[in-house]
Amino acid sequence: MADFEVGDHVKFAGGQGEITKIEDRPNGGQLLHVYTTEGELRKLPSGLPHIERIDSIVDRLAARQIDSPIHHDLRERATRLDLAYRYDRFLSLTNNRIEIEPYQVQAAYEILNSYDHRYLIGDEVGLGKTIEAGIVIEELIARGRAQRVLIVAPAPLTVQWQEEMREKFDRNFVIYDRETVENHRQSHPNQNVWEQEDLIITSIDFAKQTNDDPESDRVSVRDALDNLNESWDVAVFDEAHHLTARRGSDDSIERTQRYTVGEAVAENSDALLLMTGTPHKGKSDQFYFLVSLLDPYRFSHESQINPDALDDLMIRRLKDDMYETDGTRMFPEKNIEALGVDMSPAERKLYDDVTEYIREYYNLAQQEENQAAGFTMVIYQKRLVSSIYAIQKSLENRMRAIQNDAVAEDLPDDVQELIPRYSTEPETLTDTERERVEEALETVTVTLNRSQIQEELDRVKQLWQQAKSIQTDSKAQLLKQFIDRILSNDPEEKILIFTEYTDTLEYLRDRVFDDHDIAQVYGDLDQDRRREEMEKFENEANLMLATDAAQEGLNLQFAHIMVNYDLPWNPIRIDQRMGRLHRYGQERTVEIRNLFFKNTRESEILNLLVEKTNQIESDLGMRSDVLGRVLEDVDLDDTIMAAIAENRPTDEVVGDIEKTIEERKDALQTVENEFLIRDRFDLSDEDEEILEVIERSQHGDVSEDDIEVLVREFFDEFSGDIRGVRPGPARAGGDVFQLDVPDILSGDQVAGRYDQATFTRQVAMEEDDVEFIALDHPLVQSLIEFCLDSNRIGGQVAVKVAEDGEPTPGILFTYRLGYVSGAGEAVTEKLVPLYVTSEGDVRTEKPEFVDTAPPEEVVSTPTLDRLTSMAEDLQSVAEMEAWEQVESFAGEARKEREREVEIKRQHAEQHFEEEISEWKDRLEDYQQQDEQGKDMSAPIGNAKRQLESLRRERDEELSRLEEEKHVTPEEPQLVTASFVLGSLPGDR
Repeated sequence: MADFEVGDHVKFAGGQGEITKIEDRPNGGQLLHVYTTEGELRKLPSGLPHIERIDSIVDRLAARQIDSPIHHDLRERATRLDLAYRYDRFLSLTNNRIEIEPYQVQAAYEILNSYDHRYLIGDEVGLGKTIEAGIVIEELIARGRAQRVLIVAPAPLTVQWQEEMREKFDRNFVIYDRETVENHRQSHPNQNVWEQEDLIITSIDFAKQTNDDPESDRVSVRDALDNLNESWDVAVFDEAHHLTARRGSDDSIERTQRYTVGEAVAENSDALLLMTGTPHKGKSDQFYFLVSLLDPYRFSHESQINPDALDDLMIRRLKDDMYETDGTRMFPEKNIEALGVDMSPAERKLYDDVTEYIREYYNLAQQEENQAAGFTMVIYQKRLVSSIYAIQKSLENRMRAIQNDAVAEDLPDDVQELIPRYSTEPETLTDTERERVEEALETVTVTLNRSQIQEELDRVKQLWQQAKSIQTDSKAQLLKQFIDRILSNDPEEKILIFTEYTDTLEYLRDRVFDDHDIAQVYGDLDQDRRREEMEKFENEANLMLATDAAQEGLNLQFAHIMVNYDLPWNPIRIDQRMGRLHRYGQERTVEIRNLFFKNTRESEILNLLVEKTNQIESDLGMRSDVLGRVLEDVDLDDTIMAAIAENRPTDEVVGDIEKTIEERKDALQTVENEFLIRDRFDLSDEDEEILEVIERSQHGDVSEDDIEVLVREFFDEFSGDIRGVRPGPARAGGDVFQLDVPDILSGDQVAGRYDQATFTRQVAMEEDDVEFIALDHPLVQSLIEFCLDSNRIGGQVAVKVAEDGEPTPGILFTYRLGYVSGAGEAVTEKLVPLYVTSEGDVRTEKPEFVDTAPPEEVVSTPTLDRLTSMAEDLQSVAEMEAWEQVESFAGEARKEREREVEIKRQHAEQHFEEEISEWKDRLEDYQQQDEQGKDMSAPIGNAKRQLESLRRERDEELSRLEEEKHVTPEEPQLVTASFVLGSLPGDR
């Protein structure tokens, strides 16, 4: 039986750990208290047949147990790679397939160096907030700080998020929708559905569902989010301005269902990112409640919010405030011009006749309070000014619906549920949902009276014949002339053409530009086809036709000319269209042309809005989303349709809207100055630090070559195979290989073979079908894990020969240093070499080596015998230095942590002091009324309960902050040790 001592490391069936206590048992033998590597305390009888002592590295030094040089190098390389990006470097700068911009790195750097990684990212549209969130997620995963990640977005953006995380960061997220959740529930009925995957994307409107089935006792999607056993390490809300809460007239809080989702996730998340290009929509209470999701104690009231107080809670950069290293602006100008079109007599008559039909039936729908029929007429009016073909198709659909007896006064239930969002937040609908609504609306009628339906049919037939007889669309003619003129001057030019409707897109494609090679993107295209069309536009086609249903995710800054064939009535979409070209990487002035029919209310109104917005942007130094903010709560559909219904003069309507815009402009300026932070990003000035971070990350201790060398050495040692299958693109400077993985690694997430793989990021960026073997690839991570397991690979002790001139003999000890926060997490780690000479002098730089000796070549010499006998003493010297370093290392972190926690403590104390004071005043008032004879027992009881709850919550929060203030150095972990000699034993 082995003799065990406290501090011994042991292995046993099912694990290994360190003995922390030994109990003598009454009947003989010992009970060992073992703290396992998994963090559990086990009690094991010492006489178990499979328990044995693991020799420490010092034991192996003293016994001169020398390991294979290859295994020693593999262990050291793996350790260095494992820690490379946990301290002061960015894994995501070298581990993905995209170019990441300095200002995106700066945003992520600020968040990652913050106390709790909870931020509002309010960058302007087109700056890549998705990339910034992706960097934060990647870094927290790489540093061992995150495993469970939740991304919540509007439904139309969920697939886009999934694609971006897969393509740009090689992360595979699962989209949670009704079908996915139902499958998970069936396969694991007793497990919370939100805990069955670690990387999840879901839509805000799916997550808010509170009751899937009224007759079922099953926990709803929303309730399951509230009752998690495992919290989220990172949560992200895209378009976070949809998380709305308001202050009621009695000072109560009116929460939307979406906001309650935000509360549930915020309370169950460590890091939290709220992303929106419109952080403040002019409602100070709504902004206050949004910020409170990040830090509920920062402000007690919206009146306390100011830019300085938001400094460590919000990042917001506007394009006008961003500068390159040479002092030039990062973003070029926009030049917006209107191209008015004169209608032909036939077009004018059709416009007037259809508008009269719409006016009559819209007014009738309003009288009958038939909201659906009113929406139908709105659609027809929009399609009328989109194209002759679009209104022709609508009239044809209407005609067939009536003929086939398919009209109805009401909408189907599934469409009724979508109507509120369709009318107020159309951007939250998926393409499929939007099309479903509009198809259903074309079957809605104001009345089911047979004679009236027949009368409408006759009228629609006549209008359809009118539309069908018009062979030339004047707007299309002008567009053709405009395009031809551009391409005659520059045949290589790229032009993006937006339209709201697929019917109009098909008309332009098939009848107007049938002699051109066209790229096209619209709602029905899947992601692969969309990618192909975007590549076609970049490499081959001069023209891209796109609908609004497809504009999210189009990053086309290689083009700089855009035509709005029609202007959407939703102002948010106008901004989003422009953001496709006016984004980082655009090097030329963005030229935007808005086509519109002259002398039509809707076109003149929309054109005025664009012109006024452009002026306001210039005045305020903003480049996007101004239109959406100045028209907050202004229903353009209602405004335009009311003008048509009442036959109001265009000048009168335009004047009213202009007045509203001017009023909102002043309010917007107030918000910008008094509420919102506005960060300047200037690479020529104070932001040079971020360039140093980028340089350190891209060209620091670890490179693509280091990863390739580790993989190749491992494959050589353990019977894997790497062979070149073809060269990569010449400009990428790397090759494509076939990897046959050693059997000891393949399985689980590691494939047995990778047919096409590269170690070169540039190759991976240019060829999507090639596997990118980067640091976070499962193959590399599995390989590192294998090499760090001393039981599997050894590699702890070596004999090395130093270059001439280096102080020898001695022992080189390599330590892993780190510290733990009060929350119990390893905050950061680094690898430190400590070289101790035989005289006991310690150096923090390791010697330069010329050779590593195989075990069979190591023979006994007086020098090696002396080092062997001194191993324990020299290790004690090294460990003392390691403790000094980790204490210093942790001390700096402790000061910063105490500073950050003190700020949090002050916020919390102020918050609770104000809340408690308010309830004390209420209680005193209630008690006075009670003394005067009024029964106030219920309010008094409630006030006392509120005070008790507030005091308890205050004490818990202050206690938590006190714990988090602590930073505790971890015991230095000895990774490898090497005897260092002037020559190999036996050479002389």
